[in-house]
Amino acid sequence: MEPIQPAHQTTSKTAKPNLTQALKTVDNKELKSTSFWLNQVFLVLSTIFGVYLAAQSGLEQALKFDTYNKMEDNFYLRTSLYDEVKDNAANVRIYAARLAKSPPSSEMEYHKPTLEKYIWQTMQYSPTTLETPSMFLTQTRRFYSRAEFVIEAALERKMSARQASIELNKIVDIIEQQTLPQLKSSALNLQQELKQNDIIIGSLKEADNAH
Repeated sequence: MEPIQPAHQTTSKTAKPNLTQALKTVDNKELKSTSFWLNQVFLVLSTIFGVYLAAQSGLEQALKFDTYNKMEDNFYLRTSLYDEVKDNAANVRIYAARLAKSPPSSEMEYHKPTLEKYIWQTMQYSPTTLETPSMFLTQTRRFYSRAEFVIEAALERKMSARQASIELNKIVDIIEQQTLPQLKSSALNLQQELKQNDIIIGSLKEADNAH
């Protein structure tokens, strides 16, 4: 007859493999759980980073659009001011030629030039005016002020017509030979800078109006 093994020995052998298996199961679960949360963390971080990059890109594009839009506005402003001052200078030059002949007061009054200042006066309400180089604003202001002063002095006989003609020609020489060429050149520089950034004058306005 075979000897009967004690019951506690059988139970011990059976329990040991079960415990090892249980520990393995726990370890696998913890490993899987850790991996899951790490994946979630990386997913959240990558989402935040992606949103940040998109926001940065959007902000950069918005800033560029605003900068180029202001440049385009200032191009229009400088070009319009150039045309207005050029016309006024031509009219003052014609009036100076008339004064050189010492005409009677009635003729001087009748042919007194009207200096158009629509653009000049409108500029004070434009946010891009102060982005225009100050020398253009100063020289334009002096041109209008001095021309009007000399014309009124001639009409009131505080200055002879011939002398007024000489003074007006000097004023026009400065504006035509210095201010106007520089003003035109500055406007063309703005246009060229926009062109270098693949922006055609007028395209931004069309894009803005489309929205």
